[in-house]
Amino acid sequence: MKTIFIFNDSRPTDHLQSIVALGEDGQRIDCIRFDTWTLPHSRFAMGAEHVMNEDDVAIAAPVRMTRAVMLRRYDALYGVGNWLPMWLDAPQSNASFRRALQIMRERQAYATQLTPAFGDLALSGILRAIFNSPAAAPRTTH
Repeated sequence: MKTIFIFNDSRPTDHLQSIVALGEDGQRIDCIRFDTWTLPHSRFAMGAEHVMNEDDVAIAAPVRMTRAVMLRRYDALYGVGNWLPMWLDAPQSNASFRRALQIMRERQAYATQLTPAFGDLALSGILRAIFNSPAAAPRTTH
C-alpha cells in the first residue's frame, strides 16, 4: 500500500492555492490550483476526504471531476486500491514526507544532469546545415 501525501504548497503571495499530491516513492502526481470557492473542497477533490459538502452546487461538478481524475491517476500509478491518501497540514513534520521529497529532488537533479545541451560548435553546425541546404536556397521563377 503506497501513501500519497497531499498538502498545500502555496506561498503567501499566491492568488490560487496549490495542492500537491506526492507519492511516498517521490513521484509528484499532480499539483491542482484551487480558488477561494473550490479550496474548501480540495481535500475531497484530492481524495483525502470521502464526502463533499453539497451546499455549493455551482462548484460540485468541477470538484467531482477533479476527484475522478485524481483517483484514476492514483490507480494508474499504484494499482487499483493500492494507495492511501494522507492530508498533511504540516508536511515538514512528517519524516516519511521528507523522505519522499528528498527522493523527488534527487530525481529532478538527475534528470537535469541528463538534459542534452548543444554547445556553440554543435549549434553552428546545425545552423550551417539548415541554411546551406538545397531547400534553403532561394528559388527563382521564370
